[in-house]
Amino acid sequence: MFGSRHSSKNLRSAAARYALALVATAVALVATLALRRYGPTPSFLFFVPAVAISAWYGGRGPSALATVLSLLFIDLNFLAPGGSLSIDRVEGLEIIAFIIVAVTITTTMNALHRALALAESHAAELKVLNDEVARSYDAEREKRHDAELLAQAREDVLGLVAHDLRNPLNLIITTTDVLLEQKLDSGRERELLEVALRAGKQMNRLIGDLLDTVRLQAGKFSLDLEDVAVATIFRQTLESFGPAAEKRGVRFDTVPPGNGLVVRADPLRVSQLVSNVVGNAIKFTPPKGSVTLKATPHGDRVVVQVTDTGPGIPSNDIPHLFDNFWQARNNDHRGVGLGLAIATGVVEAHGGRIWCESTVGMGSTFSFTLPMANHSSSA
Repeated sequence: MFGSRHSSKNLRSAAARYALALVATAVALVATLALRRYGPTPSFLFFVPAVAISAWYGGRGPSALATVLSLLFIDLNFLAPGGSLSIDRVEGLEIIAFIIVAVTITTTMNALHRALALAESHAAELKVLNDEVARSYDAEREKRHDAELLAQAREDVLGLVAHDLRNPLNLIITTTDVLLEQKLDSGRERELLEVALRAGKQMNRLIGDLLDTVRLQAGKFSLDLEDVAVATIFRQTLESFGPAAEKRGVRFDTVPPGNGLVVRADPLRVSQLVSNVVGNAIKFTPPKGSVTLKATPHGDRVVVQVTDTGPGIPSNDIPHLFDNFWQARNNDHRGVGLGLAIATGVVEAHGGRIWCESTVGMGSTFSFTLPMANHSSSA
């Protein structure tokens, strides 16, 4: 699909893009009618790819057109009574589910285009820079090295977006397909819709992580500093992750910090930081294990530690844990994606550092420092 980006340049005119949406939807209708001659065929089977093609090559407008035409064709040809636009409750649910899938596909395609445009923009900037570099051997070698890094970064960005967004998208499509093709009781319908909602939120988090990574690399990662009580951070973390830990059978404990322990930090970014580290710890700790969150003053810093009884991390993997897009190949895969890389950026933006100590088979401790507020006690 990424390779077809160049083909889309021939479809820049509005007429051509909307014409593509019409053709794709018409082909989906013909294919569905043809297959129905040989047996039952899901009504929405070919219309979802029609929407996806329209969104990728045309954008939001053609995607919306394909969605509306798909719903019209399906209602007139495949939903009882035939030839009528009237719908009952079950058909209404099917239409809502199809709209959810169509909107999700359109949003994902736009995210892919933005990521690709960003990578191509950086590539163009590097080309201009390379043209201005002196012709000495060292300069030429540096240019080649930078080009290789950029090419790798581009592949990483596109690979991350394509792979990690595809997983929740497939989950949304699967759950909505069940909703469309089966008559379920209201409880089961709600359960499947909640699954689709969680997958959508996961896609939103992945896109947010990608944007934070771009800001970090561009040096545009800003902080809104204020005095934040460590006890407040711990209470909010326990409220957020307590139910998830209990559901997994993991004991999650917070050690009450000392009275008046306050950090000078951005509360939203610190919440993101703690959530990334604690969320990973709970995720990779087996049932009946434990995760502990505590903080201690150390000079003008507060050291926050998250300790788990998970599988542990081999020593040769630890230096790579906080790299972008790095994935461990052993038991503990908490280096997947961008979470810990973003955590590192948040900590360093506060003037602190983050590190990991781990023993295979016994567990891991992730520690990071935050600046203590001037008026807080250093005892």
